[in-house]
Amino acid sequence: MDDELVKRITIIQRTGETPEAVIAEKEPRRRRKTSVLTAPFERAARRLIRAEIIFGQEALRRHNRANRRRRDGWLLEGPAIVIESGRRAYNEARKAVPFRILPKI
Repeated sequence: MDDELVKRITIIQRTGETPEAVIAEKEPRRRRKTSVLTAPFERAARRLIRAEIIFGQEALRRHNRANRRRRDGWLLEGPAIVIESGRRAYNEARKAVPFRILPKI
C-alpha cells in the first residue's frame, strides 16, 4: 500500500461457510505539531530523555548482575554501577545536536 494510487484493499477471508470482507485502509499521515525553529530543540530533548532511560536500564541491569554474582553485590559495586551507567548515558546524550562537540568517554 505504498503506492499513492491505492487507497484501500478489500481482503476476502474464507473462514467457515460464510466469507468475510475485511477492508485494509491506509491511514493519513499526521503532521508533527512543532515549528521548524523548535524542532532541533525537541530532538535534543528526546535524546536527553532517551539517555536518562538508558541510565536507569543500565543501572538496573548492572545491579541485578552484581546481585547474581554475590550476596549484597549491589552494595559493594554501587559506586561502579553508577559511574558506568552514567558513562553510557553520557555517550548517548552526547549524540544530541548541541552536544556533539563533547568528547566520548
